[in-house]
Amino acid sequence: MTIRMIWAGGRQDVSAEHPEDLLAELIPGYTGLPPQHRRTARIRHAEGSLTRIRQRLAAAFAPHGTAPTVLVDARHPGDPASSVLWLCTDDDERYLRSLAAVGDIFLTLGVADVPDPVVSRPAAAIR
Repeated sequence: MTIRMIWAGGRQDVSAEHPEDLLAELIPGYTGLPPQHRRTARIRHAEGSLTRIRQRLAAAFAPHGTAPTVLVDARHPGDPASSVLWLCTDDDERYLRSLAAVGDIFLTLGVADVPDPVVSRPAAAIR
């Protein structure tokens, strides 16, 4: 299954067969990390992204409402409340999906059509 990720305000667009290849776009050196260190890398990336994500959500919800709270699951374990958006760092696919849920990236799954050659490139093409 091809996964397509768009981020950086639409300036970056990449597709890959595996979630870890997309995460390597967001986290330099990710695919070179041993599997036991990848969750730590996802947690660090999530924590580093919180301010930007929270600011964007606050701007999107103001002045008509309160933005949802965004938390990293590794730092705040427990049952998610409906007003909390979680950055789920347990595995590659859940982390990508949670980044999409908070609007940090745009993600499509199963898109195998011909990508736009101007903005899309396979993840392997940049290595």
